[in-house]
Amino acid sequence: MTDFIRIPSNPVPEGAETFMFAAPDGAQLRGAFFPIADARGTIVLEPGWAEFIEKYFETIGQLHARKFNVAMMDWRGQGLSDRDSARKSKWKGYFHILREDLRHFTEAHVKPRFGAPMMLMTHSMGGMPALMLLADGYDGFERALLCAPMTRLFAGPANAVFTIVSAITGAIGLGAAPVTSKEDDSKAFEGNILTSDPARHERFRQLQLAEPSAANAAPTFGWVHAATKTSKEMHQPRFFDNLQIPVRIITAGEEKLIDGGDHATIAAMSDRIERVIIPGALHEIMMERDAVQERYWKAFDEFVSAR
Repeated sequence: MTDFIRIPSNPVPEGAETFMFAAPDGAQLRGAFFPIADARGTIVLEPGWAEFIEKYFETIGQLHARKFNVAMMDWRGQGLSDRDSARKSKWKGYFHILREDLRHFTEAHVKPRFGAPMMLMTHSMGGMPALMLLADGYDGFERALLCAPMTRLFAGPANAVFTIVSAITGAIGLGAAPVTSKEDDSKAFEGNILTSDPARHERFRQLQLAEPSAANAAPTFGWVHAATKTSKEMHQPRFFDNLQIPVRIITAGEEKLIDGGDHATIAAMSDRIERVIIPGALHEIMMERDAVQERYWKAFDEFVSAR
């Protein structure tokens, strides 16, 4: 698919273009460019689990208002990017692959299209490969703002339990089994733990209905195993010793999906990482009600103006 998913409540930003490109291993991934006249810089914006480009049109509008070009990519395994390569890998090394996809997209496609300075901006799952890339010492961005990054999936004893269970299910050939949770059902507003804004929640539901092939089912035990294994790597001493750029982590004050408390642990691992808490926010801070979003964009503007 080379056109955008269209619904009336989510107009495509002017001048936007979407395209397919080959990852280093040949997998076909979907990207999009959102240029703005007289740009002051470029944002590479990457979504979270089960999300895709069109969900962020409103966010792109906020960035355009601040005079930033925007580039986005559907992560492999979701949206309208390749699914087969993720399934064939059985999620082994999945986040390492995403790290290289992000590096390739930025170097081979975004930089030739848009000018510097460049900044990285992610949500949730997108924060994990982003932190891995930055921990490598990658300095293609001047700074990075990570919204509710998935640095640890579960808080407390649940993290150890799911780490063991996901490893066992994979070992016995059940890694493809879904990890179901009605609380994580983004198609039902009542009781959801993602956003308190019903209109923005409904907009994403309509986008998924408009293009079911872009939607994701529940994460699998194999995916959970990859996430918990990568999280363990990330918490090793000196993991961020090669970090070159400033990183700001934005934590949702009412986080109920991931372990938001772990952001303090990550921030303490490097003097280049700082943490800001947005009171009243559920996990999808950029999809929250206006009063919450105002706090998020204030944190964004402060971080950008500090350069």
